[in-house]
Amino acid sequence: MLTPLLSALLLAAPADAPAAPAVPANKAIELGDFGGRLRSVRLKVNGHEGVFTLDTGGGVSLLSPAFAKKIGCTPWAALTGFRLDGQRLDLPRCEDVQFTLPDGTALKPVTAGVVDLQPLLFKDAPQADGSLALDALDGKQFTLDLGNGTLVIESPETLAAETKGANAIPMRRARQAGGAALGVMVPMKTPQGEVWMALDSGGGPPVLIRDRVAQAAGADPANHELQPFRLKVGDAATLDTRAFVKDMILDGVIGMPVLVRWKLSFDLEGDRLWVRPTR
Repeated sequence: MLTPLLSALLLAAPADAPAAPAVPANKAIELGDFGGRLRSVRLKVNGHEGVFTLDTGGGVSLLSPAFAKKIGCTPWAALTGFRLDGQRLDLPRCEDVQFTLPDGTALKPVTAGVVDLQPLLFKDAPQADGSLALDALDGKQFTLDLGNGTLVIESPETLAAETKGANAIPMRRARQAGGAALGVMVPMKTPQGEVWMALDSGGGPPVLIRDRVAQAAGADPANHELQPFRLKVGDAATLDTRAFVKDMILDGVIGMPVLVRWKLSFDLEGDRLWVRPTR
């Protein structure tokens, strides 16, 4: 039998063990204020730096014709996709475009569309050299805080520390353009089933809801003006906001005025997503 002294020492050992070292946070990349409506990031391609809007709903990353020429790309063929209203878009493309973030992180090479972005932006928008979509971040783990203007590329350890105590919510990948595009959608439960909402940091209205699911989602399908709307994403985030009812090809879209109120951590390797109110 153990002596009382030895027994006491053994029982005390775990309490005296050194605490696990804290996981150092990764450095935040500062995002720019793009005309008071969107966020932007400075990226490099082939040694050329440009200003790109950050568009989580864009599907494919884009280059302006001038920037494509600057990096030595002669656009060819087409990327084909559809806008929310069903309008078909055929964009000439540049292959193997690799964006590099300000911290030196090289993103996944993508097939980028080439288009004059200015007519697609809001009135009097600043000049953009293109847009960065989720296709270039595929396979990455990162935290996006649009309200505070930061992007953090995470490691498995820092992601675990960042999302400690939070529950991942379901997410669905959305693909167009022959699989080249990547969007992320989250579910909103209704009495009749789930409504899948795209996350769109390039979107102006707080919420867009399709007319065919509006009533089940709690909106008036006959009211095509901005109307009060309760948004509940998974079990993680409930927000009283406003929505437009629209005839479109998606169930719904969550735009920038809502996303600035959430901190989003993406695991685009394991298809996980965490949503928390931002500070």
